[in-house]
Formats: sequence, structure tokens, C-alpha cells
Amino acid sequence: LNDGDEDNDPIIISVRSQDDYNKGHISGAVWASPTELFAPDMLSKLDPDREIVVACYTGQTASQVTAGLNNLGYNAKALLHGMSSWTTDPDVFVKRFNPEKHAHDYMTESGS
Repeated sequence: LNDGDEDNDPIIISVRSQDDYNKGHISGAVWASPTELFAPDMLSKLDPDREIVVACYTGQTASQVTAGLNNLGYNAKALLHGMSSWTTDPDVFVKRFNPEKHAHDYMTESGS
């Protein structure tokens, strides 16, 4: 995701919990909580001319944070599928939904 050249590397922001960030994160990533990231003092630290990549667990929170940043004029993108697509390290990644374990056979209906 980055090559160590600050001139072309994106700003990488992890919005997972700080404990999970400390267990493992993308090289060069900084940590921020999704809510604190939008505080004026935090936003002032972001360079609006640099691409921003937001990483979370599965991509959902990162997509919401990215939408907010883009609405404020930043060039932000969410890491597709989050850390679950970045690493297979069991201490870092999130297992995807397991339908055999978590799906229920609730009634459904179709039509109007």
C-alpha cells in the first residue's frame, strides 16, 4: 500500500480499536477512533492534497468514515474488506461471517 516514499504514499488511518491496532496494523498506519477523527484538531493534521486510506475490520466502518472525509473535501478511500483482506494473522484479521454457526432459519416472505 505504501513504498515508504512520503511524496506518493497515502495517509493510512486505522479506525479499529486501539488494542487491535496495537496487535497489528498496516505499516505506516496511524490510529484514530472514528468519532475523534472528525474533531477539528484531528482534521487539521490531515493533508487535503494526499490520498487517505481508511482501514477497519471488514470495510463497513471505513466506508462510513471515508464518506465523511470525502464530504469534507479529502480524497479518501476505504480498504476493501478491511483487515480481513489484508492479513491472515489470527491475532489481527477478523473471521468472516460463518453461516453454519451464525445463520438462523427464521421465516421469510416474498412479494408485496
